[in-house]
Amino acid sequence: MDLTSYQKYNNSFRRRMVCRLGVDCGFFVEMNYMVNAMLYCLAHRIKFQIYSDDANFGTGVGWTEYFLPFCEEVHEPFHQKYNFHSLPSWQRIFRLCADKKSLGPFAWKLKKNIMTFIGRLKAFRVYGEYVLFAQDVPSKNAQWYCVPELGINDDYSGTYALIARMVWRLQPDMLQTEKTYKKKLSLPAVYAGVQIRGGDKESETCLIDGATIIRKLNLSDGDYLFVLTDDYRQFLKGKEGFPHLCLSTLCQENEMGYYHEQFCKEDFQSKKKAIVRLIISVDILLSCHSFVGSITTGPSIFIMKLRHKDPRVLAIDCPKEELSSALQQTINIRSAISMRNLFVQPNEQGKPA
Repeated sequence: MDLTSYQKYNNSFRRRMVCRLGVDCGFFVEMNYMVNAMLYCLAHRIKFQIYSDDANFGTGVGWTEYFLPFCEEVHEPFHQKYNFHSLPSWQRIFRLCADKKSLGPFAWKLKKNIMTFIGRLKAFRVYGEYVLFAQDVPSKNAQWYCVPELGINDDYSGTYALIARMVWRLQPDMLQTEKTYKKKLSLPAVYAGVQIRGGDKESETCLIDGATIIRKLNLSDGDYLFVLTDDYRQFLKGKEGFPHLCLSTLCQENEMGYYHEQFCKEDFQSKKKAIVRLIISVDILLSCHSFVGSITTGPSIFIMKLRHKDPRVLAIDCPKEELSSALQQTINIRSAISMRNLFVQPNEQGKPA
């Protein structure tokens, strides 16, 4: 999509939304929230803006620390407290209360609703108008988008990929760093890629063995494989288990799994170095010949959404024909789909994967 056309169209609307970026999740989960918010604004003719001064992936600069700007960014600090992710429905809250035999979830959502109301008052005082926040984006996405002014007439997957590609424009210093890394890795023109997740992901779903993921690619002797992982031990296992392949990674030898709470407590410069390697790793995987990831991990989801039509981009835990639908689900549903496909009953499809 032409960025200038998008900006002109986006700035033509009277109503506005300010989407806070980098709230409390990993980088690519936050990225997914942002793109979905952009789609919602396109569908409802709402001006899209971002607030990222306090983003959990930055050093106080926000989005433009890594990417070129694509829309207006606001800097009013009240967004840090009153602008957050969308909330579960009241139906789900009442179900949680019943399951937990506690009114805690009810009190939590009530508090968030009060904070949203206060935030709207503050926004009205600053901007002189009613402003939507990130929590106003519904959890379910529209399945078709028609924006003639931008030449959009496509389903969710196609429109998501179009918008995400438009905002994915690295800063010049990021591109130079990527060039340096590629030279150091001796990255060839044709290579395959995988993501192998470790760390705190096991609190949400079952971790998938790296060998299972790599075997899915059916690579030949001497093929080059780029590995995105947060655990260097997984990379070493890959090298030991597949000595006929040329494996490389940007994961550091001291990295033993990504733990989000621990990561958020690290100093700004350490966080920035890790995020730079993550973003560059994903950029490398966006250009790989073939890729295998999981529907439970943020970077894999982002790659599979941008390359949803590519038959060489696969999920280890979801059939290709069901992938587009699965990628739109919540982590709980995606985890259930993943478990169902990885650990089937022996009398149905033989031994578990």
